[in-house]
Amino acid sequence: MTSSLIKLAQDETVEARRQLFAEVSRLVAADLDDRSDTELALFAEVMLKLYSNSTAEDRLRLAQKLAPCSHSPSDLVLRIAKDEVRVAMPVLADSPLLSQEDLLDLIEQVGETHMQVLARRKNLPTEVSDVLVNKGDRPVQRILAGNREIKLSRDTMLKLVKLAAEDELMREDLALRSDLSPAVCQELLPLVDDETKKRLRNIIEGSLSQEQLDQIARLKVLRRTFSNALESQDVGTLWREAERSAVTLDELMILLLQDGRFSHAIELLSARGRIAQSSLRDAIYNGKLDVVLRTATKAGLNVPAFALLAKARCAHLKISPAQGAEWTSAYVKQIASSKARQHRCEDFQTRRRARS
Repeated sequence: MTSSLIKLAQDETVEARRQLFAEVSRLVAADLDDRSDTELALFAEVMLKLYSNSTAEDRLRLAQKLAPCSHSPSDLVLRIAKDEVRVAMPVLADSPLLSQEDLLDLIEQVGETHMQVLARRKNLPTEVSDVLVNKGDRPVQRILAGNREIKLSRDTMLKLVKLAAEDELMREDLALRSDLSPAVCQELLPLVDDETKKRLRNIIEGSLSQEQLDQIARLKVLRRTFSNALESQDVGTLWREAERSAVTLDELMILLLQDGRFSHAIELLSARGRIAQSSLRDAIYNGKLDVVLRTATKAGLNVPAFALLAKARCAHLKISPAQGAEWTSAYVKQIASSKARQHRCEDFQTRRRARS
C-alpha cells in the first residue's frame, strides 16, 4: 500500500491526486481516534493540498467520518464546512469542533442552505441564533423557531413572533416551544387560535390546574342548560343529546370528568376515537400512552380536555400527578406532529394542482 501511495504522490495528474485523496482519507479516517496530533496535522496538510482535485463523493465520505469525532483536524473540518452543502452538511450539523466563533465566521461566508443546516444544530449558542435570525431567510427563521433542542434569546424570540404574524407554520412552531417566556406568550396571544391561547395563558399564569380547566368557556352555562341530559347513564344517548345541543366532545368530556364519571369519559372517548372500549380502558389503566394519544388525536380531543383526562387518571389510579403533566406534554407534541403532516399534505396537493 505504501509503495502505491508513493507512486500516486509522484504522479501530478488530476486523476492521481483524486486517487491519493481518496486512499489517504480512507486509511487515516478508519482509525482517527488512534492517531497522534502530529499524524493528524500531517493528514490535514495533505488533505488540504489535495482538496481542490478531489471528488464530491470522496469529500462527503471524509466529512461523514470527521463530523462526529472530537479528535478531527480543525483546519480540515472548517474547510469542509465551506464546501458545497451536500458535502458540508455532516460537519455543519454535528461537528463538536465548530466553536461559537467558527459558527459566526461561517455565517458570514456561506449561503442560505448552509445556514439552514446550522440552524438545526442541537447545541447552537444564543449568540449564533441571534445572528442567524437576522441574516437568514425565511426557511432559516422557520427552522430556528422549530428547533426545540436550543434556547433562543428574548430578542430572537420576539423577532420571530413578529415574523409569525404572517407565517402560520412559524406560529405553530413557536407556540410549542418550552422556552417561551410570559412576555413572548403575551405577544403570541393575538396570533393564535383559541386552543393555543388557553395553553399560552397557562404559561403566563402558571402551570395547568384543575381550577383553570374549570373556567373553560361555556361550562357554567352548560351546567344549567344541559343538566337534565347530563343525568343519562347511557353514553350513546348522552352524545346524541350533546350533538343536538351543540355541546362539543371536549366540553362533554370535561363535564363528565368534573362529575367524577371517569368510566363514562373513557367510554365516550372510545366511541369517538373508534377503538374498542376494553382496549382503550386497558391502555389508560396500564399506561399504554401511544394508544391513548392516537385515540385522542383521532377523536379530535383538545389539549385542555386531554389534560383533565390525564389528571383524572392519576387521581383514579392514585399515582403521581407528574405523570399527567408528562402525558399532556406528549399530547401537545402529537397534535403538532399531526398538524405538520397535514400541512405538508396540503402543500403537496396545492403544488400538484398548480402544476396541473
